[in-house]
Amino acid sequence: MKKATTTKPTIFSIYAEDKKGLLGQVLIHFNRKSYEVISLNVARTDVSDLVMLTIEAILPACDLSPFTERLKKIIEVYAVHTYGDNLKKTGFYRLGSAALNNELWQLIGKYGAHLSSMGEKTFVISKTGSDADLDELYRRLEGPHLLGFCRSGLIMEESLVPFEDLPLS
Repeated sequence: MKKATTTKPTIFSIYAEDKKGLLGQVLIHFNRKSYEVISLNVARTDVSDLVMLTIEAILPACDLSPFTERLKKIIEVYAVHTYGDNLKKTGFYRLGSAALNNELWQLIGKYGAHLSSMGEKTFVISKTGSDADLDELYRRLEGPHLLGFCRSGLIMEESLVPFEDLPLS
């Protein structure tokens, strides 16, 4: 019988010692259970030899707590925190210069987007928001002038793992 999954992703914020093979050790836990990983980011922190893995994945709500505890048992892992899918991302929309008109400027204003860069034949606008916000602007821009789109990793305006929660000496 197939397990029921949550319809919304869960974000895992993992602080760990930067060791070779760490990413593989963490991802094997997701692969064993066939959990869908939507996004993954690994970044150095301001603490020497410490990295933060941010993983957005879909898993059954009933598995969340035991799965989080299993991740904490990986030797290199110092802390694991989970969040709902309410974190922001940034979308980048590359458009042909022929798209620059009053209607586009109104869309940029309405959706809180920004002109990020300008080239001879193209320009890029960016918008920070939820996946739904980014998708809505994409639908409004879709057409012959939309040349490319990409979405950033997760953005949070505060620390994902409070420093005092790290068992460092």
